[in-house]
Amino acid sequence: MSGTENGETAEPPAILTPLRLHRTSVIPEWVDYNGHLSEAYYVLIFGHATDALMDALGMDAAYRERTGRSLYTVDARIRYLLEAHQGEGLEVRTWIAGADAKRLLVVHRMHRLPAPGAGTSASDPVAETELVLLSVGRSADRPNPQAMPFEAPVRTRIRRIAAAHLDSAPTLPGRWMPPEQRTEQRTEQRADNREAPMPT
Repeated sequence: MSGTENGETAEPPAILTPLRLHRTSVIPEWVDYNGHLSEAYYVLIFGHATDALMDALGMDAAYRERTGRSLYTVDARIRYLLEAHQGEGLEVRTWIAGADAKRLLVVHRMHRLPAPGAGTSASDPVAETELVLLSVGRSADRPNPQAMPFEAPVRTRIRRIAAAHLDSAPTLPGRWMPPEQRTEQRTEQRADNREAPMPT
């Protein structure tokens, strides 16, 4: 039920920072020859967390079936930080770090859940990923997926969550690059700057 007894609109519920939408446990099929969670299943778990985020935004299965709209991952980066082992419980914490009319910048961090009876102390992240998600849809005259702006109700939810996460969303560190490539890149950048026309 929405609204208060006197007919005024109720305040929307507070937004968790970060969102905690997905939990799972490491099953035997996910463990590799090194005895820990295989890299492919980190991606699977983060994918399930993205599915849970879609549900929270109102883009659940019923919405996708009704509207033909969805989210596609168009860019992704993942950092593997710690091992996870069979039977361990995992929780994904999620931030919307930014958005525009058609795209979301999402950060997921995977954490171990405390063992039973161990309390609720914080744990270091096991892995983290940064995703760019694109709003796509189909229509009668466009049977193939096309980039489309978010519909208004979804956009409203995105803006509200992004505003709540503005000051807390993590930023992934710069990608490692061999020193010689860093030197070459800086040289190319200086050359580009010299060749760039002066603004008029």
